[in-house]
Amino acid sequence: MRAVLALAVLWCAYPLAPSGSVRAWAYELYAAACIGVGVWGASRLRARVRSRWMLVLAGIGGMVVGDGVFSIEQHVLHVSFYPVPSDAVYLGSYLVLAVGFLRLVRPPSLRTDATPLLEAAIVTVGSGIVVATFVIAPIAADSTLSVPGRVVASTYPAADVLLLGVLLSVWTTVGAGSRAFRLLVVALLATLGADVVWNVVAMTDPEAVTPVWMDLLWLLGYLAIAAAACTRSAARIDRPQGHERQLISARVRMVVLGCGLLLPGLTLFVDALVRREVPWQLVSVGSMLLAVLVLLRMAMLLRTVEVQAVRLSALARNDALTGIPNRRTWDHELGRAMQNAREEGSPLSIAILDLDHFKRFNDKFGHQVGDRLLREAVAAWCEVLGPDEMIARYGGEEFGLILPGLDAEQAAVRLEAMQELTPDGQSFSAGIAVAHSDLDPDMLVALADGALYEAKRAGRRCSRVADSRCGADALPPVQIALQPIVDLETGLEVGQQAVKRFPDGSLASIFNQAHRDGYGHELEASALRAALRRRSPAGYLSISLSLRALGSTVIQAALVGDLHGIVIELEHGSDLDIPEEIAAVIEALKTRGARIAIGDWGNSFFDAERLAGVRADAITLDRRALAILPEEDQDAVMRATIRWAHERGIKICANGIETAEQWRSIAPLGFDYGRGVYFDESVVKAEGASASG
Repeated sequence: MRAVLALAVLWCAYPLAPSGSVRAWAYELYAAACIGVGVWGASRLRARVRSRWMLVLAGIGGMVVGDGVFSIEQHVLHVSFYPVPSDAVYLGSYLVLAVGFLRLVRPPSLRTDATPLLEAAIVTVGSGIVVATFVIAPIAADSTLSVPGRVVASTYPAADVLLLGVLLSVWTTVGAGSRAFRLLVVALLATLGADVVWNVVAMTDPEAVTPVWMDLLWLLGYLAIAAAACTRSAARIDRPQGHERQLISARVRMVVLGCGLLLPGLTLFVDALVRREVPWQLVSVGSMLLAVLVLLRMAMLLRTVEVQAVRLSALARNDALTGIPNRRTWDHELGRAMQNAREEGSPLSIAILDLDHFKRFNDKFGHQVGDRLLREAVAAWCEVLGPDEMIARYGGEEFGLILPGLDAEQAAVRLEAMQELTPDGQSFSAGIAVAHSDLDPDMLVALADGALYEAKRAGRRCSRVADSRCGADALPPVQIALQPIVDLETGLEVGQQAVKRFPDGSLASIFNQAHRDGYGHELEASALRAALRRRSPAGYLSISLSLRALGSTVIQAALVGDLHGIVIELEHGSDLDIPEEIAAVIEALKTRGARIAIGDWGNSFFDAERLAGVRADAITLDRRALAILPEEDQDAVMRATIRWAHERGIKICANGIETAEQWRSIAPLGFDYGRGVYFDESVVKAEGASASG
């Protein structure tokens, strides 16, 4: 880069050279030095890129040779005719430079996308109309020039328009690009600017002498070319990376295209004002060509919009990772399949399957390997599916199957065949449900979901069939009673706990039986809807839900709208890990205003690690869970638990307070809230609200 800095200093000193032959030779020597520095810089590049730079430098070098030949013609040979040999050198250099620039700065997108070429053609044709009207037309009408002279003189501005088109064709794709590209743009703009000004000057005064500032513009082009070849980015000029890649915005491109389209009309306006002799044929042909180019560009734009619309539609319907239908498509296709099954009287089975221990697999091998497993598993399973059968990604590692024409036994056989094809020695658990007229899509999915959990409890790597005979009308009636939740510091009621009761059996036995029979989620949803109907406008409402039901569609359908003032208390009794999709559901509920509590801490499966995963807002603690400990140890454990919870911003509620003595004994321990029959004796006698649906 020292050589480039030296050239920059000499460029600044050029106006100090004496006018005449000294300045002319200084011009030639400086231009030759720039080409030499550029060749030295390009020679350090790898062969493929070096050959392209050498072609560009050959084009610029040809202009330097043309300048030398022109000087000999004028100052040594005193040539008086036109055109002269130097014109052939100049015009050939233009062509070589254009080809070299296109080969050097050739983004991969130009090979498949003609949009940049069309946009460049629009602006180039508009500019060509201006140049042809104000420069080429007067030259063609100059009777003092011979026919060859007029042809050659007209070719110079046409060559400048060619270079402008080349510049625009890569500008819209490479954009601001690398430093090397920006220097090339400076070189071309300086050369074009000097050429255009000289053409205008030569037309008005054929005897004019080139001013020093115009020489500086041409020399700036040489200097910029040399600097571009010496930059580090010269080796990757067509593929700028990182912060160098700054594509031209659509707004800037529209402005440039708009200017190109306005040029023919502006040409007519200015020409009419100045000469009142409008070259109608030339402007008409140019305008028609512009119209064709604009129509082609619009056609390509419409085609692009159509292709993108198809892609967006596919993205909305398909899972991005596996390429199979997603949850939205599943919901739509399931409703249609159930309708077809009812109309045709044919069987329809669905299945929800879940890869066993997928979280453990991900933790062990990494998410990339886990993603590969999902893709390969889907590809293998699809091999055994019939043309009318569908597999969809239901969420995470969970998939849904729609199996029209298959009963439960046939569906189990299909799943067994899929099990054998599961890659990497992995397996899945599945729940099967058979559609009938009493079930809607949500209930059918819930049945399959319940059967899936039964398969997991049975040891995984198996499938279970849900008993779908229990429809919505056959759900056991559940009663809801509201038990006060009290602030233990003030003694004031701050909320209510929805207590579920069944008139014909114990709570645990009925819910356990419902889950075994495949309608446990529907029963929990029924209780949830009943509790929400009893919601009081004052205070909050705490509702118990099992963790396994939280991700079911029927539960999510019941938890709609704003959930501020709702506390979802996750029940104990499960030995399952928290799947990623359940954790996502919990986070979604919290963003809608719900608070999450852990029920019966100490009795439940929740430990500190899982509590951190749930990010609970509150926990409930029942002293009866510590009954195996001596009384003094019970207080110590509760104080430690309360202190631990408060340090993490978690509220803690004492559960099961039945007497005033129990209240007095726990009051000093630091509980935030308390609940139990002591605070409302009537709760045990409340009949509650019937919630049969």
